[in-house]
Amino acid sequence: MSSRPSLVALGALVALVALTQPACNRSDCPPPAATTPPAATTPPPAAPVTAKADCGALTGANAVQTEMRMLECTLALVVTAIGRNDLASVPPAIATLHAAKEATEQALHAGAYKPVNGDVAAFAALDEAFHDSLVTLVQAAAANDHAGTAAAMGTVLGGCQGCHATFRPTVPPAPSTPSAAPTAHTH
Repeated sequence: MSSRPSLVALGALVALVALTQPACNRSDCPPPAATTPPAATTPPPAAPVTAKADCGALTGANAVQTEMRMLECTLALVVTAIGRNDLASVPPAIATLHAAKEATEQALHAGAYKPVNGDVAAFAALDEAFHDSLVTLVQAAAANDHAGTAAAMGTVLGGCQGCHATFRPTVPPAPSTPSAAPTAHTH
């Protein structure tokens, strides 16, 4: 004998339930019971942004390219940290760039790296100014200043554009005036 109910028994159960329920037509049916929406729940905290990537493990063909790859990765983490209001993760993420900065400086001084236009002094000055803007970013994040951190990140990204417009021939130059419309990019 099967332990599953037979179709006849199942049909009888459905008929019994239907017969024991009071009949109602549309005019005399009680309104449906009010349902309360489920209570709002707080999502679990996101994992620290620094756990997403090991930016310090990135390498390039030379010291400057390694630093640029690490910067790209680290700054993406900083944007995520700002969006998640996880400013405590910004200083340690930026700290991973210190050794890359030193390697770039050594490569410039030793002549192991020469910028495309050959102006080592201008490259070094822009690199130093850029790293100064990273210090401002770290200070704002350490002070838990969300608006200040976001503004400092804007300055950092502006430093990227200024250097790349000067030393990477494939990057369009920055607009000459704040009101200038951005140029269209073709891909």
